[in-house]
Amino acid sequence: MPLKAKLFLLTLIPLLCVTASVSWIFVHQTKALGQKEIDTFRAELLESRENALEDNLQLAMAAISHVYKQANSDDQKAKQQVKKILTNLRYGDDGYFFVYDKDGINLVHPTQPELIGKNLINLQDNNGNYLIQALLFEAKTGGGFHQYLWQQPSSGKMEEKLSYAAWLDKWQWMVGTGLYIDDIEKQMAQITESINQNIETTFFSVVALLSVTILIIIVLTLAINFHEHKLADKSLRELVNKTVLFQEDEKKHLARELHDGINQLLVSSKCHLEVLSHKVLQSSGVSSDVLTLISKSDVSLQTAILEVRRISHNLRPSALDDLGLEAALNTLLDDFSDHSQLSVRRDIQLNDAQINNEISTTIYRIIQESLTNIEKHAFASHVEIRIQLFKNLIQCIVRDDGVGFQLTEVSKKKGIGLRNMRERVEFLGGDFELSSERGGGTEITALIELKK
Repeated sequence: MPLKAKLFLLTLIPLLCVTASVSWIFVHQTKALGQKEIDTFRAELLESRENALEDNLQLAMAAISHVYKQANSDDQKAKQQVKKILTNLRYGDDGYFFVYDKDGINLVHPTQPELIGKNLINLQDNNGNYLIQALLFEAKTGGGFHQYLWQQPSSGKMEEKLSYAAWLDKWQWMVGTGLYIDDIEKQMAQITESINQNIETTFFSVVALLSVTILIIIVLTLAINFHEHKLADKSLRELVNKTVLFQEDEKKHLARELHDGINQLLVSSKCHLEVLSHKVLQSSGVSSDVLTLISKSDVSLQTAILEVRRISHNLRPSALDDLGLEAALNTLLDDFSDHSQLSVRRDIQLNDAQINNEISTTIYRIIQESLTNIEKHAFASHVEIRIQLFKNLIQCIVRDDGVGFQLTEVSKKKGIGLRNMRERVEFLGGDFELSSERGGGTEITALIELKK
């Protein structure tokens, strides 16, 4: 894995871990706090209902107190009067009062008169709650509250009910009243849903913020990476160009040494050998073997002179420095046409333009490399070279009618000829284009700006 990828992961993974941990802690604490607030709110609502029930029962007690205080334990008339008062007392939509004796027999029930006179001591709600026994116990112990399920008069459904019961000791009666608290549960459900929605909204906000942060990190990383790659590519191109220029200088120096040094020595040796051969021929008594050796030496020297000139020319044609680009190209094309036996059509229109050494070398090397590739791979019968000037631009086109190739195949090969041509042109700020197809030949185009 590349070092940059490792550094990126080392930055991103801790951020994800910290964000996930903070999000989990936040959600957990928010849920716990929300549940605590719900429980507190429910307790407060129940407390307010309990206070209301207790107040309502105190009012009912006050309403019957004038009768209860004056009656004795067996005063049936007073009992009937109290029953009537409690039956007629109502509050709210479902608020009423009920009465049971110590044995659990119902004495007063305004909404369900059919229960009057029945012993309900063993009555259970749907949850198995002995509600009458519980209310009697709360009443006998000084008054208290109890929750159970009971039929709601307004809806006819079994709903949660909170009742408060007090004890009339003289008559051994339990007087009670209750409020349905289904609305509390509905409010709790709404609050719970609201809290959960807030938690989800916050969670998704954190996830969105994290996603934006990660996206920013990725974009910045890619931007920095792209910038660094761009700088590296620029530095690499500069290094390659300096290397190429250094190689050209070395080739130029070596070509000069071969041409002006070794080649001149070989020419001088050939002249001396010719003088020696002339003198030997004028002398008598020289064997034919000596003359043969002298002739072979002359041929070898001539071959060596030609080979040194060829190597010197391939390294750096002297015409490129001495006569200019057009003359060097004409010489190159003449030599290529002679030894390859291919038809070469040339259209070189430089109009004695002043072209700097770097551009001249680049154009010459492009033509030279293209001709080498044509001779080795193209199997062409015709080659066209076109070099023209357009104001401050020089255009170089090399076209052949060979077998051509697929560009994807060339990109997979490790050859450096085409890549070197492209890098040379692009470093000079020019455009390089290669087009080819199987059976359709190949065309190379280079367009370079002539800088003043």
